[in-house]
Amino acid sequence: MTHELDAATWSEPVSPGRRSVDLTDDWNTPAGTANGGYLLAILLRAALAESDKPDPLSVAVTYLKPTRPGPAVVSVTPVREGRRVSTFTVVLSQGDVPITHGVVSLHDVDLAGSQQHLDDVAPALPAPDDGIDPMADFPDELVPAVARRYTTRHAAVPGWIAGTPSGDPTAHFWIRPVDERPVDAFAAGAIVDAYPPVLADLGELASSTIQLTVHFWRRFTSDWVQMEVISRRAVDGFHDEDVRLWDQQGRLVATSRQIALLA
Repeated sequence: MTHELDAATWSEPVSPGRRSVDLTDDWNTPAGTANGGYLLAILLRAALAESDKPDPLSVAVTYLKPTRPGPAVVSVTPVREGRRVSTFTVVLSQGDVPITHGVVSLHDVDLAGSQQHLDDVAPALPAPDDGIDPMADFPDELVPAVARRYTTRHAAVPGWIAGTPSGDPTAHFWIRPVDERPVDAFAAGAIVDAYPPVLADLGELASSTIQLTVHFWRRFTSDWVQMEVISRRAVDGFHDEDVRLWDQQGRLVATSRQIALLA
């Protein structure tokens, strides 16, 4: 079985370091543009395909202009290929115009060290089977395309969805791809940008990512991941958003930070 995320992010090799991909509107935001996590996953997968390193370590993506559905080209250029870490510049272009620029660092977990220090404890949540699907009663046509690619389970319906914004721009919930694809580090790169902006609980519903950085903390697979999203500041039309992901064993697996434009 080919899962949605894998089919939508696969790029065909054209020549060394150059790959073709068809962008789909199945991952569009309410603004009608491709979701940043979807585009990040395309860049990450292209880098993995061009490298002998199997594990993502970090991805930093800048979104230059909106995409449109249809053909695109991914260019992967090695910056340094080291024993422990290899780094690449990855650019997604349409019509020879760069639209998304990324720096991707890959490594091999089997060659990593053993040092450990973590204070990221997963917040207490009901198990996914005991959670609430806040979108269950929404007609499909009212749910953005990217939101239909994921299933979430919350302890309670978020205030902004219930029509009573809470004033607290945070969210904690379980999430996984709607087709039940197991979540691994690659899927985590898409998931960190999968949720609507938590500033919705302050009445701000329209947000466009400008820059997104993801750090991957381990090799893993999990049926669900627990996601925490926090926006701490909105200044002069821009806001930040921090994400932490834990697997079902309670292990921190990925973190991200983005800056985004408020419409």
